[in-house]
Amino acid sequence: MNADLILLRLTGGFVLSSGLQISRTRVQTNVFPMQAIGDGHLPQGHSTLSKHVRLALCCGLLLLTLRAYGTEPIKIPMTAEHWRPLGPDSMGPKADLEFLKKEGFSQGLLIVKAGTSELTGLTFRTGTIEYDFKPLAADMPGIQFRDSGPEGKQDGEEVYFRMFGECRASNDCVQYAPEIHGFMLWNIYPQYQNQAFVLDGWNHVRLVVSANRLNVYVNYQPMPALGIGHLESGSGQGSIKFRGPAVFANLVITPGKVDGLSAQSLPDSTASDPGMVQHWQLSSLAPLPNPRTPVYSEMPTDPGAWTKENADRGGLLNLNRQYVVSEDPPAIGWLRFNVQAAQTGTRHVSLGWLGEVWVFVNGHLVTEGKNFYDPESERRDPDGRLSLDNGSFDIPLQKGNNEIAIALYASVHDDFRPRTRFGWGLMMRFADPHGLSFPK
Repeated sequence: MNADLILLRLTGGFVLSSGLQISRTRVQTNVFPMQAIGDGHLPQGHSTLSKHVRLALCCGLLLLTLRAYGTEPIKIPMTAEHWRPLGPDSMGPKADLEFLKKEGFSQGLLIVKAGTSELTGLTFRTGTIEYDFKPLAADMPGIQFRDSGPEGKQDGEEVYFRMFGECRASNDCVQYAPEIHGFMLWNIYPQYQNQAFVLDGWNHVRLVVSANRLNVYVNYQPMPALGIGHLESGSGQGSIKFRGPAVFANLVITPGKVDGLSAQSLPDSTASDPGMVQHWQLSSLAPLPNPRTPVYSEMPTDPGAWTKENADRGGLLNLNRQYVVSEDPPAIGWLRFNVQAAQTGTRHVSLGWLGEVWVFVNGHLVTEGKNFYDPESERRDPDGRLSLDNGSFDIPLQKGNNEIAIALYASVHDDFRPRTRFGWGLMMRFADPHGLSFPK
């Protein structure tokens, strides 16, 4: 049986319980003012907690394991006592919040004029999250969940909407993007975006989150606007956040309610693809040369400068897992792998990357290319995202061992600004791997 975790805090929070068994005492689902718990009393009509639980509350924190099934919805107040502003991050500035009471909105309204606001006192794992939002501008408001780690360097999941004039018709209206070590990976997973039936005013969103999968429903449509077969961040639990600019209302969380969505990830179609490069070596970062013309002789030769890295699902070498967000000067990374060829000849490969790459075969430069989002003229299909459709070319292989080395400068912009805060990675696939082998 799955378990969903709710963290109860003594300071500035509220108690969330859902079908919870505590010392054989059933606590009714509701939202309780924390002061009542601090005073040693529950609101009239609710069961008394055991002395062991009261003792745990007095100690500061109580981590409760909820039953995964049969839970009831929890309505979250949209008030200053339950939401805190956050500092700037990869997608926005410092939060600017306003809280409003309004007829028809019994839980209140959370107005995120800018930045991100975090729900305090709750740790989410699996279940259903429902809310309404109304955009305040042509921008990209959304929700983060399972967000954990030091501020600015978190892991978590995010779903947001590109609320521009063409959102309903565009294939990137709704986007899922994992957050890894503070990087926001919107440009590394083009398969995780889709059209959505959004409205100009209020929109209703329902997220169904199992252990490793996600379905996103928009405006009561019977089918999900977006289905994610594998949640990528690796964060199993964490906080819930809203990103503006938008007004948020009617947040309801039902722990453990997954509508039959399997906890198992969908199969990785590339896991058995013999042409996909799965095993790499990664060097330590080096300063980006100016002008950007790395040469093979600059590649590190010290064996201690290299680490072995395996590709993620889909054959993606996700370098965001190796680094953390920083304001350091731009850097270049070297990657390499070996391929054994049964005979001399030319092979066709496809390459996906972000930024700029230089590809060397046995020490000789064979190709280079750009895939920057800005300027628009340097975006490669699909729309400047990482994909094997970014480029393809022939490489010469000699009989026996061959070294493929790649210098990578990852960035959204074709300039020398500080290191990227977004996707950092690449992938490579041989169209015909017959007669080839790839030592680990």
